Amino acid sequence: MRRSDKSWLEFDELTKPFLAPGSDESVTAVAVELRDRMVKVEQQVLAQYTATAAYATLSQQGVDQARAEARADLDRAQSTVFSLLDTLRTEVLGRLEALEARPDNRAAALTGDTSGKVAAMEERMRAMVSALEGCVHENMLLRQQVDELLRRQMQQDGWLVSSGSASELSLQ
Repeated sequence: MRRSDKSWLEFDELTKPFLAPGSDESVTAVAVELRDRMVKVEQQVLAQYTATAAYATLSQQGVDQARAEARADLDRAQSTVFSLLDTLRTEVLGRLEALEARPDNRAAALTGDTSGKVAAMEERMRAMVSALEGCVHENMLLRQQVDELLRRQMQQDGWLVSSGSASELSLQ
């Protein structure tokens, strides 16, 4: 490792006295100057200590504020979740009570056996089949009416159906 000239003192510099022998400065003046410099250094160190303490205090206040905000956010989130769960519970209980209050369930509950449930289900199936048959019948009637209207319109416009299907049209 090499020594730089600035960081190392030469040996003969160590043997020199602090005050030059023929200097006009007195020991008291040098001591006063050293004391003034020490006071300045002490003031700088105290200022840095005060600034560091102020930054630490501000940081602690920021941490405390962040903790308080996080806690408030957590409390709000928990409150929201709890209210949503209560709402869900109320809705589910309401729906379950509505399902239990249906007439076919009440009749089966009064008879106490499953034959009532089967009979209610068969009745519901019959109702659905008859509703479906009615829908198909209405659909067929509607189709016939649309075909008749289409045939009349085509005759008025000059179109004829040659073999009975609408796909083979000819102009009159």
